Amino acid sequence: MSNTLEQLCTIAQRELGAETLNDKVDTPFLELGLDSLGLVDFMFTVEDHFHVSIEHDRALQNPTLAGLATLVDELLAAKAQPLAA
Repeated sequence: MSNTLEQLCTIAQRELGAETLNDKVDTPFLELGLDSLGLVDFMFTVEDHFHVSIEHDRALQNPTLAGLATLVDELLAAKAQPLAA
């Protein structure tokens, strides 16, 4: 499990009051108990934690913790790229 995915599980556990989500990383957010409003709040928390801006539509393309971890890793990698001169 990637470090990003572990951090997302920890954040989601805190937000949802769940004991562990490590075995549910491929479970859709709705099945985890995140309704549309809860998902928006969760995304704001994730954005603040990782200092990235997440497009809602992109996050919903694979609406799982594993999918979100992949997206966050892509955003972090893009941020780390030096700007072209």
